[in-house]
Amino acid sequence: MLKEHDVVALTEDRPADGLHKGDVGAVVHCYQAVEMYEVEFIDERGHTKRIASIPAPQLMRLNLLSLTA
Repeated sequence: MLKEHDVVALTEDRPADGLHKGDVGAVVHCYQAVEMYEVEFIDERGHTKRIASIPAPQLMRLNLLSLTA
């Protein structure tokens, strides 16, 4: 289960949202009743690309500790 502020990557394309597999974002809201997350996706410059509701199976949490170690 994801938490707010987790950094995630999209595991499949979502053409209706203009998002592609591998797009990176941060969880900004966790819905309690279902495993659905509001995610703010960013572009290469760190600007907001899209905020979208994404079901858990389409997200992968990224371990950023390995990037700074």
